[in-house]
Amino acid sequence: MARRTEALHALRAGLMRIWPAAVSAWPASVGGLRSAQARAVLAAASTPRAAARLDRTALVALLSAAGRKRSIQNEAERLRMIFHRPAMLLDPRVEDAEGLRISHLLAALDHAVRRADDLERDLERHYAAHRFHPLVTGVPGIGTVLGAYLLAEIGGRPVDRFGSGRSLAAYAGVAPVTWASGQTVRVAFRRASSRNLRSTLHTTAFSLVGHSPGTHAYYTMRRSAGDAHATALRKVGRKVVLCLYHCMTTELPYDDGAAFGYDPADNGAPSLPRRLPLDEEQIVLARDMLAAPGTTVTATARTFGVSTQTIYRHVLGRYRT
Repeated sequence: MARRTEALHALRAGLMRIWPAAVSAWPASVGGLRSAQARAVLAAASTPRAAARLDRTALVALLSAAGRKRSIQNEAERLRMIFHRPAMLLDPRVEDAEGLRISHLLAALDHAVRRADDLERDLERHYAAHRFHPLVTGVPGIGTVLGAYLLAEIGGRPVDRFGSGRSLAAYAGVAPVTWASGQTVRVAFRRASSRNLRSTLHTTAFSLVGHSPGTHAYYTMRRSAGDAHATALRKVGRKVVLCLYHCMTTELPYDDGAAFGYDPADNGAPSLPRRLPLDEEQIVLARDMLAAPGTTVTATARTFGVSTQTIYRHVLGRYRT
């Protein structure tokens, strides 16, 4: 995955040298240059002059071959208009040389994307076969990649390897080190630990804050008490790793109420903050609808059951005036 990121950065840098419009044509909200559609179009036209020769029919064929199903005509027209905008061009011979370089960078990105996809499939297959897979998947906010990383670091025999949850927390770097000398007591960050597990727990804790009511309440409490963001996440990570150890040793499923000491049935039980009214997929669909001729903001808002202000703010990125 690191190679995929490196190849993506190299391709973006190469395009910014000769063709910045190609980078802005595929923003991150639609997958960026890593998307199959962007790579298909760039493979057919790696320079501004070559892209300007693509008509709508050719763009429709490329987008369809890349797997696009909705609003193909509208997307093809959008790209055609971008590719035909007036722009400063390099000498044709220089542009051809840069285009050859872009083609090589694109081939490297294609290879890295395929390799990353293969690795993710292998990771998911091995993760699903692990004996603790059902327990870890029951923890909100832990998906395939995070779960696989956690089990790879903790192993299949936590009792034999660590002996206690506190030892596992110390190995993960989320148990603080206390130094005392006379009347001076200092609590320090534990550096002698597994860097991989510590990093994975940091990401896991961040994910749980948005998926677990108990985690979100505990994180908010620690922040209100004066803890920095990283310190609060480290304390969340300690609770998470202790819960995982308990679940693995007892083979009991994760219980958010038991982990953070609350009854979900109580009126004052922690709850997650209200999420955005539209997720990323719905935002993309709404943009596709608005790109169709005759579609209004009001009709789009009615389709998704939200207000027109939500469409203006989250889909169009502006406030209605």
